[in-house]
Amino acid sequence: MDTLVRLIESPDALAALARVEVLYTDLDGTLLAQGGCVLADADGMPSCRVVESIVDLNRSGLSIVPISGRGRPQLVELVRLLGWRDFIAEAGAIIVHGVGAGARVRYNNGAWPADLASEGLTPYELIEQTGALELLQQAFPGKLEYHTPWHLEREATHLLRGCLDLERARTVLESLEPPVDVLDNGIVRNAGTLACDDGALPHAYHLVPKGVSKAQAIALDLEMRGLSAHQAAAIGDSATDIEMADSVAVMALVENAFDSSSVRTELAEHPRANVWRTCCRRGDGWSEFARAWLEARAGSEPG
Repeated sequence: MDTLVRLIESPDALAALARVEVLYTDLDGTLLAQGGCVLADADGMPSCRVVESIVDLNRSGLSIVPISGRGRPQLVELVRLLGWRDFIAEAGAIIVHGVGAGARVRYNNGAWPADLASEGLTPYELIEQTGALELLQQAFPGKLEYHTPWHLEREATHLLRGCLDLERARTVLESLEPPVDVLDNGIVRNAGTLACDDGALPHAYHLVPKGVSKAQAIALDLEMRGLSAHQAAAIGDSATDIEMADSVAVMALVENAFDSSSVRTELAEHPRANVWRTCCRRGDGWSEFARAWLEARAGSEPG
């Protein structure tokens, strides 16, 4: 939606940012340049801009929590490298506080009964037992496969790539026990062996315990921290990321988010008053947000 207000031009956004203590950030397409690089600008050219913004935020004592479809092993190393401690992995299904031997790891199983955990299986294994992937592949022949090689070492969700009608896919899954949902995590450039219609790019999808989402995971994480939604912000680039607005005071979309028709559709069909856009793309937009956050916080301090 081209009329969405720019974050740095909105007094309401800047006033809300002044109270924010923690930022939940998407990674691919948001913080990172193409190829997953943090030392590049939005065009992929070498740049320290994003890293400098990370250092500035780290010095301020504010908290940054990656929330990503990536698995726990990847995110453990990322937070170590960037000087952070906590993260939310597998599209909201794993919440981790701390690094190393003292880390606290929580599987977020959404609407599943609590006693499922007593069976000794991971959420990934329980989803596998339902046959959810096979059902979707039958309903969408040639349109869905594992998102290799990033589907490996999963604990809670199945990471796929494909070309799905999301509502129809959810209908296919609605009779499963335990209940399973499918989340759209945005466009991927690697089509694998897929044959998407009309040259469309495939999307990344997660098979998750029903009830799991990034917004729901943020609400759980804030409760664990003793913080409220008014003390949180989020930034991302996909339609799934927009839903984080329901659990935070400020939701920012980097400019490249608007390359996606699903983002434009989500904004049109489910408008939210606390969603703003950056002027810049990818990490450049992330740095723009970081500057606005620090300036808003500085402006709220007495004297």
